Amino acid sequence: MQLTIELPDELGQRVAPEREHLADIIERGLQQRRSEQSGLRRELIAFLARGPQPREILAYRPPTTLIDRANELLRRAKSAALSQSEEAELDEFASLDHLVALLKAEARRHVPAA
Repeated sequence: MQLTIELPDELGQRVAPEREHLADIIERGLQQRRSEQSGLRRELIAFLARGPQPREILAYRPPTTLIDRANELLRRAKSAALSQSEEAELDEFASLDHLVALLKAEARRHVPAA
């Protein structure tokens, strides 16, 4: 499919060197936009905004509903039955899970050894 778009000059100059990668850039942008509404992202932001102590970070677990959703997406991914938006949602879960793992690793450094 051919698509013609009009861009502001500054953006056009930044995009020009990436012409052969535009389809990938647009796809990633669309996936990110869909995943920004992730329940896990909102939950994690709310948790971190409360200013949790290191022990609270170590004990953090997302709500069961979000864990169940991630597990459902993983099951469906095994049978290649995910839509593009569900793939983006699953990618978001994986990315945020990695972030939580990093947060917990850092929090461990601030908890005295028992």
